[in-house]
Amino acid sequence: MAWKRRSVRSRSGPLRHPVFVACNDDGFLFFQASLLMGLEHISQYDLDNSDLHLCFIYFAVRTTHSMSQQFKNNSKYVWLLLASLVMAGSGIFTVNWPVQSSASNTTTESTAPTKSALPNTNTIDHVILISVDGLRPEALLPPIVDQYPAMQQLTQGAWTAQARCDPDSSITLPNHVDMLTGRLLVGEHGHGWVSNSDPPSRKMGGSLHLKADRYISSVFDVAHDAGMQTAMIAGKWKFVLFGQSYGEDAGGPDGVAPNDGQNKIDCFIHSSDLMTQVEQLVAFINVASQNQKRSFTFLHLALPDFTGHGAGWDLNEGSSYRKSLQRIDQELASLLSKIQQSQSLAGRVAIVLTSDHGGGVPFTSHTDPEAPINFTIPFMVWSGVNQKPVDLYLINKVSRHCPGANERFTPNQLPPIRNADAANVCLTLLGLPPVPGSTVNARQELLVALPQPK
Repeated sequence: MAWKRRSVRSRSGPLRHPVFVACNDDGFLFFQASLLMGLEHISQYDLDNSDLHLCFIYFAVRTTHSMSQQFKNNSKYVWLLLASLVMAGSGIFTVNWPVQSSASNTTTESTAPTKSALPNTNTIDHVILISVDGLRPEALLPPIVDQYPAMQQLTQGAWTAQARCDPDSSITLPNHVDMLTGRLLVGEHGHGWVSNSDPPSRKMGGSLHLKADRYISSVFDVAHDAGMQTAMIAGKWKFVLFGQSYGEDAGGPDGVAPNDGQNKIDCFIHSSDLMTQVEQLVAFINVASQNQKRSFTFLHLALPDFTGHGAGWDLNEGSSYRKSLQRIDQELASLLSKIQQSQSLAGRVAIVLTSDHGGGVPFTSHTDPEAPINFTIPFMVWSGVNQKPVDLYLINKVSRHCPGANERFTPNQLPPIRNADAANVCLTLLGLPPVPGSTVNARQELLVALPQPK
């Protein structure tokens, strides 16, 4: 099956912020929560066994939009009619986030301990891995960070501005594969994905497993097989690579009853609109919480990278890049506010934030993997509960070495903290075992908080 993107068009042309939504529920049911607001945020996903649903959605919206144009003075009643139709036809057209359960992680590479062997001894029920594409870590240091209150709040946990991207690549897709699999690009156990373009269909090679000629496990495998809800909300279409590698029947088998199948990503959403992304994320974890399910969500925020390629990675005040960081901070503030104001989420959500690369060499790119402003990135862990700012390197002296500012790594020393640490850090926070086959933080030795006194 090929994942296809088709944006719905209104009479005035294409939608400004198309959103691709794929939610797994016994054959995939697709729905965009902003449907009742009109055609502004909707696009379609092409699946043979879902054509009826898609036709119903498209027909209902287009018909209602047309009626609202003809009856402008009473258009609100037309939209109310659509809402009634939606509720009446809920058996066909409903928001149904999946409710699934499993007991262990079993992939084609190795078998992890069963869920019963891994009791949840912490209070974290939901982990959000956020990648701010092209985020230079200097933006998180004074005096610049003083203008970004949300990012400043995230620095109140364990973090560093001296993490590193993949030692052999400073481009987007390879580094995100690092983040989600706990593997580096090259080497015997490397994931091997070098392309940074929109992938071809799975059958034509657009799968991590076909490229590596073996199954590449991910954080999605471990979380989903442990009975958790999983989601990816991406700002670039090229991230469909992960949908094609872990969605539908592409994931590894789940050999422990109950069998949750091979679809390791319950919900895949593509949208370049920041507000929509955060709204979808909050909706996802809220529904998981209401269903008494724990969750892992990956959120990719692409705006700084888009801006950097257009106007440069310029940290001067008033630059386009700095303005893009302001937009990121506004949405992060919205996310933090929604978490902290929720009785079911406050104190139960952890955020791991990092980046795929910095940028600026060349000025509107980041392709030189040996340029310090390209390979230096932030890495932070926030839970909002009894935290104090702490240097990640300071509490990880036995396993990590902070390289010099101009070094990708220090020869003959312990490795630096990398974005590839993220996969197993997220699983540590959830009380789950490491990603099978991972090579970075595979022993889950990276501490993300001050050790508690005995």
